[in-house]
Amino acid sequence: MNAESESDKLSARDANVPTGPLEVRPGCWMVGKRNPSTLLQCNTYLRTFESRGTKTNVCVDPGSQFDFTTIAENITQLTGGLDNIQALSLNHQDPDVVGNARFLFDANPDVTVMVTEETWRLVQHLLFEPKRVEFVNPVRSRLASVDPQNPWRLVPTPFCHFRGAMAFYDPEIRTLFSGDLFGGLNELGMVHLVADESDWAGIAQFHQIYMPSREGLRYAVRQIRALDPPVQVIAPQHGHVITGGLVPLFLERMHELLVGQDLLTVELDESYLKSYQEVFARMLARAGQDLGRREIAERLSRLGDDRLEQAVRVQGNHVYLDREAYSAVVKAFARLTTGEPPDFVNVLRDVVLTACQELSVPIPPIGTGVQDSPITDYQVVNDPPTRPRRSSARKRRRS
Repeated sequence: MNAESESDKLSARDANVPTGPLEVRPGCWMVGKRNPSTLLQCNTYLRTFESRGTKTNVCVDPGSQFDFTTIAENITQLTGGLDNIQALSLNHQDPDVVGNARFLFDANPDVTVMVTEETWRLVQHLLFEPKRVEFVNPVRSRLASVDPQNPWRLVPTPFCHFRGAMAFYDPEIRTLFSGDLFGGLNELGMVHLVADESDWAGIAQFHQIYMPSREGLRYAVRQIRALDPPVQVIAPQHGHVITGGLVPLFLERMHELLVGQDLLTVELDESYLKSYQEVFARMLARAGQDLGRREIAERLSRLGDDRLEQAVRVQGNHVYLDREAYSAVVKAFARLTTGEPPDFVNVLRDVVLTACQELSVPIPPIGTGVQDSPITDYQVVNDPPTRPRRSSARKRRRS
């Protein structure tokens, strides 16, 4: 592809990026940044409760410091300022989830933090001391006191992916804030907010990389299915918001998804070999259109640290997959795409994803990776984002 057409493609992609607060449900917005140059979107949500002329604003998973400027602008547009956030809910302790918690505390030291004890044990190392930490524990109470008129329900999701992970269900708008559970990778440029069925591939791949076991997912799915009224919207911390008929469909798929350590058994399971041989063949056929069969055979026959030669057999210009199918697809994909342009990488990735979906086999971790996002998009800095200044009145009160 020539430079001009590639530039046109990037311009068209950027033109379709949603900006500003994005409404999820009445009184609920996604206030994070949609970044077309990365495979992993970070979703921060704002939930506003109105009762007797007063508003309570809750920030769900304050998000990555990379996105602080966008998040602050969107929250300010909706509430008038970061100091109007009364509460935070934290699903778990990862920096893409809690990175901005300290800045929201600086804006309003009276903010309440809703979090499990397991998560707080790690989050406190951010060195902020909210006046009220509400340790949510479904053994003590299934409710979280976000708003007295509309309490949230606690939905424990242990080991999805952290022991203390806690989802929050808002029954008024029938929306589940699920954290990493049901999060997903996206294709570059595909940063629409609401999921369609094709987005399942990215969800499956994300879980197969980050979730430890299917049993943990099945426990979480049982908790979600037991909610009354039933969930209508799943709002994860990554990827796309799941709505409508996709909610029960994706719950069923999640219940059956092999992830994490389950994939170690797939490696040794001969029942998957034939399907992955078909995936492998389709990948090589598409790569051959650009690289040629001889180049493919040369790349895959070279001795390397990945020891791919132990899993494949090369005869002339033909390459056959014999064993260790799951990891061999990953290794071959890496060899075929190294040094190739992003368009080729993405096309080949789509071939593998589509084949895995059609053959109902686990999707190997073949994401193009964060390194394909221009570094200037995030800009590596030595200092954290500028923190909001406290008002002089607050300074005097705390002195």
